[in-house]
Amino acid sequence: MKNRFLSFCLLLASSATWAAASPTPEFTAIYQIKTENQAVVAGAWARFAQSECRKNLPAAFRIMRESFNGDEDISHSVIWNFPDAQAMQTTFSRIRACREWADAQQVIDRAREPKSQLLLKTLAAGGDYTQDQAYFVWQLRISDEAAYLAEYRKLMADQEESGQVTGAWGLWRVLGGATEEVTHIAYAGAASLPALLSASEPSAAFTKFQSKVSKLRKIHRMNINRVLADL
Repeated sequence: MKNRFLSFCLLLASSATWAAASPTPEFTAIYQIKTENQAVVAGAWARFAQSECRKNLPAAFRIMRESFNGDEDISHSVIWNFPDAQAMQTTFSRIRACREWADAQQVIDRAREPKSQLLLKTLAAGGDYTQDQAYFVWQLRISDEAAYLAEYRKLMADQEESGQVTGAWGLWRVLGGATEEVTHIAYAGAASLPALLSASEPSAAFTKFQSKVSKLRKIHRMNINRVLADL
């Protein structure tokens, strides 16, 4: 019964504020955590999502479950999407003065261990990420952003035209939280995990792309994660 109630809360949390969000945010903040109690964290977020405070924030929130991430010591990623820098500033300013957020954060803090914080800027993107439920994620070190971006855009145009990619895709530059190993993050989504895996075989376009960018980037890690809740 508890699980059914939580699922119902999360369904309610997928409100019109998310549907109205920009499908291509300019900036994204990702807070990565480790938790043994997913229900507590998700439940606190779901309750916050129903508050007036949440409704006044020009941002979209998403909780991702890190399903297959190797030895990375992270269980979930909480994504904050902003249409532009002003929306990000407004969100942070308003949420600090919000009692509902303070109450939610107090519950969340007791149930999770913070692992990392990243601020990302969208360089290229396509599709509507709000329709996807599973993603491939590549953590990259790119030495020549302009050259890589040009080849990446060509690849994704070919992949979309051939139907190899049916969900959202994008490339982020890491503005805050970059390391020697990770300067950029790429992703490709699908409506479900089976749909994602069905497109995992490399296409001719992807093989050609790999050859062209082999000296421009190094793949640090490749993960699969899935959407737990949109808020």
